[in-house]
Amino acid sequence: MFDELEKYKENGHFFFQKGDNLKNVSKNVPDKPGVYYFLRLRKGKIDLVYIGKSGTMMQNGLFRNQLLKNRLNNKQGGMKRQFFLDLKLADEEIDAVDIYWFVTHNEQHHDLPAFVEGILLQRYFEMYGELPEWNSGF
Repeated sequence: MFDELEKYKENGHFFFQKGDNLKNVSKNVPDKPGVYYFLRLRKGKIDLVYIGKSGTMMQNGLFRNQLLKNRLNNKQGGMKRQFFLDLKLADEEIDAVDIYWFVTHNEQHHDLPAFVEGILLQRYFEMYGELPEWNSGF
């Protein structure tokens, strides 16, 4: 979807559907810094609805402990992400959310997640003139 992400070979995705436990379906996501995006699958249509990052770097060059797995299982919209996704599935009649993740800072790459997130949001904004539907701001 984004050419900028092709260089990150440590990546993957999983589906979240009605009745799923987010911690279970995200069990193979590593605790490393990176970015992720959500694709909404609804009525045969696929829409990118969210772009996020995990891993805030501190001044000393270390990351806070909320890396990909923890960030995906934390909060969104002021509520636990499990509850947020359950509500979205029901309210928007979503078949599934396809969640893609990319490690941006490891042995091969030293890209700050916030920098990569900014690039992705900029690309989206250039195409659509707005942020993804579930992004409240940047």
